[in-house]
Amino acid sequence: MLSEQECRQTLVSRLSPTGVSAGYVNATGAYVATSTETLALVAEAFTKQGVSDANGELLICTPGRYHPGLFGSIVKESGRTCRAAGYINEAGYHVLYPDGGGRKFVIAAPEQLRIPERGWGWQVQLYSARSAYSWGIGDFRDLAMICRLATEQGASCVQVSPVHATAPISRPQDSPYSPASREFLNLLHVAIGLVPGADVTNISDLAAAGRKLNAERVIDRAAVWKLKLTALERIWEVVKADLPLEYQVWRDTQGTRLTRFAIWSAIAEQLDTPEWMQWPDELRRPDSDMVRDFASHNGERVEFYAWCQWAAAGQFYSACHSGVDVIADVAVGFDANSEDAWNYQDVVCFDFEIGAPPDTHNIEGQRWGLPPLLPTKLVETDFRPFINMVRATLTHTAALRLDHVMQLWRLYWVPQSLSAFQGVYVYYPVDALLAILRVEAVRSGAWIVGEDMGTVAAGVRETMATIGLLGNRSAMRTPVTDFPELGVGTSSTHDQVTVAGLITGSDVDDLIRIGKGADFAQIANTRRGLAELAGIAAEKPPEDITEADVHAAVVARYQLLSSAPSRLVLVTLEDAAMVRERPNMPGAGSAYPSWCLALPRRVDDVMRSPLARDLVDVMNEAR
Repeated sequence: MLSEQECRQTLVSRLSPTGVSAGYVNATGAYVATSTETLALVAEAFTKQGVSDANGELLICTPGRYHPGLFGSIVKESGRTCRAAGYINEAGYHVLYPDGGGRKFVIAAPEQLRIPERGWGWQVQLYSARSAYSWGIGDFRDLAMICRLATEQGASCVQVSPVHATAPISRPQDSPYSPASREFLNLLHVAIGLVPGADVTNISDLAAAGRKLNAERVIDRAAVWKLKLTALERIWEVVKADLPLEYQVWRDTQGTRLTRFAIWSAIAEQLDTPEWMQWPDELRRPDSDMVRDFASHNGERVEFYAWCQWAAAGQFYSACHSGVDVIADVAVGFDANSEDAWNYQDVVCFDFEIGAPPDTHNIEGQRWGLPPLLPTKLVETDFRPFINMVRATLTHTAALRLDHVMQLWRLYWVPQSLSAFQGVYVYYPVDALLAILRVEAVRSGAWIVGEDMGTVAAGVRETMATIGLLGNRSAMRTPVTDFPELGVGTSSTHDQVTVAGLITGSDVDDLIRIGKGADFAQIANTRRGLAELAGIAAEKPPEDITEADVHAAVVARYQLLSSAPSRLVLVTLEDAAMVRERPNMPGAGSAYPSWCLALPRRVDDVMRSPLARDLVDVMNEAR
């Protein structure tokens, strides 16, 4: 019988070739060994899903540069077959059949990403940014208005929260970071009045009810969706008999991927649940006969959801071409009960969820409820899930922000049955993923940001800088003077305290109320430094802080931030509106209204407020 040490060594030897790590260095510099129990769970999951240590045949090269492996017959991305003799000139994805036999997936990628000019912009949680025309939630018309105002103010970019698709069920998902698909758009953000055909459809009653929802600060996505779905259905009844040529052309270019998403949407709606693993057995695989039968018998509903995506895509594209570069935030993964998971289920490990190990800001560690992709399976599919996601995003936008850029190098997998601190790092084919980013970004003329906060492995930031992949820093974690030049600087992230929440002490009150652990001594020290920066007496108690004090603190914060060496600096709408609550409180569950708090005033009022004007002046003067 093997000893525990021998058992562990056997597991490590077996799993290492698949990218599974035996341990990692944490945020404090200490080595943390992966538990034998966790390694055993990984081995069990990999056995169940047929994961081998074969990493697939892969070749990464630079167009026009000699590569000793490029000899044989090559099928180019265009479909043309030719002879490769050490070179390929076209960037993209090709398949090589070497002279010695076999098959290799070839990624021919430019070496550098485009780097934006020095400037500043706004950081926007779109759901919260409502205008007088909104139906209870910020929409793509609001985003276009934000971009136009930003252009007038001298900004160069707007970073927008994820607009990924959510399931069309009676109670939609609140978190934009747990999407139903990263390849399609959230219909909650559709501005109904701008949908083709809305002008000849009577939706006045629905519009009035939708605008009435703006009176409530907490966003009710169920109520919003009920109204918007009814409106979309009314418009569809008017236009479906004579759909425009533009739709037909767009529909054809989207191919089977759109059809599959529309089928999934129709099934999820009919069953009122996205939990496809609980659907009837015959519906659990997208290529089953029953799924084909469902699509045949529900063809109009499937077409309806394809048309809805067309309406959303047109509005998002228009918003992204309203004067500034829009930075689309891309979630690190997708929900287990999502269309992406259903579509790519053979590439997903459902026994784990991704997260983060404990650090000084999240002392318990984090689990994000998102299943990881299997690295070896990703290679076997020629990286199709990743390529599709990046390409879908850059179809609309001029820039992309990858949430948790470490996903390209490694992800922290947490077993479903264990706690967040019992996770394991699994490594990914980073060179291939970075090459794909370069191919897609250069094709669309886009630039890329990678959120590299938290526990970051050695060498990652150096690699990012080498290829022009911008980093991302928050002043709540890092001194402004330490921000990289090739980076995007912010005061805080969506998971962190706002300036108003810090200076008034209301964020500490929220933490205590929901029982969330934190380093309160560090928080007090950070608040003291902010008060000093703003000229507020350090001994002034939080309850005596005035609106004028908050105004001064916000301006002081961004005066400091404007001096950062970073290529770009972002101003959050929450700070301009003096919002005290965080957009999201990680790990709080139902004890906190994460992702549901709208700005306290119309977004155009916030962007034209005296505080916003002061912030614009600060940014334009310094940047």
